[in-house]
Amino acid sequence: MRAIHRIVSAGAAAALALTLTACGGSDDTTPDDAPSSGGAVATEPADDETSEAPEPSGDELTAENFADVLAASVADGVSYRMTMEMTSDNADLSSTSEAEVQMLDGSPAMRMTSTSMGIETETIVLDGVYYMNLGDMTGGKFLKIDGSDPDNPFAESVQGLDDAADPAKSIEAFKDSIESLEKVGEEDVDGVATTHYRLVVDSSAMSEQLAGLTGGEGTAPSLPATFDYDIWVDGDNRLAKMETEVMGSTVVTTYSDWNDSSIKVTAPSASEITTEDPFASLGGS
Repeated sequence: MRAIHRIVSAGAAAALALTLTACGGSDDTTPDDAPSSGGAVATEPADDETSEAPEPSGDELTAENFADVLAASVADGVSYRMTMEMTSDNADLSSTSEAEVQMLDGSPAMRMTSTSMGIETETIVLDGVYYMNLGDMTGGKFLKIDGSDPDNPFAESVQGLDDAADPAKSIEAFKDSIESLEKVGEEDVDGVATTHYRLVVDSSAMSEQLAGLTGGEGTAPSLPATFDYDIWVDGDNRLAKMETEVMGSTVVTTYSDWNDSSIKVTAPSASEITTEDPFASLGGS
């Protein structure tokens, strides 16, 4: 069963990595409600609520305002696309991912395709529920994993990941970890004019989250005292690119298509969700 959970966790952890590389940290809040069937859609703000994304600040970033400005860029109503490439000498830690993200009700709704541990997956995260398409292993359908469901045999594979993937809460934890921020200069990223900064962060706030990504069982891995990030932001102080090294792995994340109205994250329909245990033939291995 351990090997089975490792397969499931690979895709879930890749989804989490997309948000952790941007902000790091977590909170203990658990979503109250999760969809009971396929076809759910990320809820749009009501008519009497603010439906437009907040206007990001174009002020120069400092160590003191960095976390607040970054938090504003991923506030409710914001949407964007992300790509992430993680390279490592350890093949189990190398992955590539592409995602569409909507920030609604303070947490991300995400649709992601990724290749990790040699397995191609499609993952949808919505209202705290993970839907994972593992290709042939799930018959081309999605395995529904609700971490709050005690009867779901794969719940432990995703427990806590949805909390850590909440950028608003993550940035709050990240805020007190910033040691320095240095402006490197003006640079072009994929045709976008950006400002390049170098950020130094105390690693202690990220220990538990990185333990989850690397298969830790409640014990944080040995980390350097600080992490160095190279960060590029556009004229509205929205992330364009981020690059860092984490425990021997190089992670490059790019961000684009901010507030593109075509980004809509929906849950799979009932017919796209498998009710079969895709690993039954593997027994307890």
